[in-house]
Amino acid sequence: MRLLCISIFTLCLSSLLIAKGKKQPPVAITFHTEASDLQSKKLTFEVDTPKGKRFMSKSPFIMTSDIVAYNTFPSPHNPEFFGCSFQLNRAGASRLKMTSGQFAGKWIMCAINGQVIDMIYIDRQIDGRVITVWRGIDPAMAQLLDNLYPRIGETPEAWKVRKKAEAKAQR
Repeated sequence: MRLLCISIFTLCLSSLLIAKGKKQPPVAITFHTEASDLQSKKLTFEVDTPKGKRFMSKSPFIMTSDIVAYNTFPSPHNPEFFGCSFQLNRAGASRLKMTSGQFAGKWIMCAINGQVIDMIYIDRQIDGRVITVWRGIDPAMAQLLDNLYPRIGETPEAWKVRKKAEAKAQR
């Protein structure tokens, strides 16, 4: 019995050390580029798209930590779902500009919590801080985003006041 308690305690402690005390966000948003012919199969994965099967890079170039604000809107493709514009921080915007210049004529894939949401075709270099996904975000995911990020143009103080007012209204 004593050995069992010690082993359970050790497992719990080791899991805390692996996470380093950081709470993981409930939403993982990643953007991946279409893989070039030179990349190995170990660095890519296959995705079914409307244009056929494509190989995408496993390592994302934009992640959840690069997003500073968002704005949802009704999807023009499916009225039951939403589209979303994500405003990026300076580092994310720089990677978006560099990647869009390097991969012109290829595709960018957006995945939320590992599920492919939308594909974006790169026709020219993007010089901005906003990337838009036009479909695939369900209302529950939009609500999670509302708790994680302020809306585009909303100050952090106004976002906190809005969150408090919404929490009070739900009670």
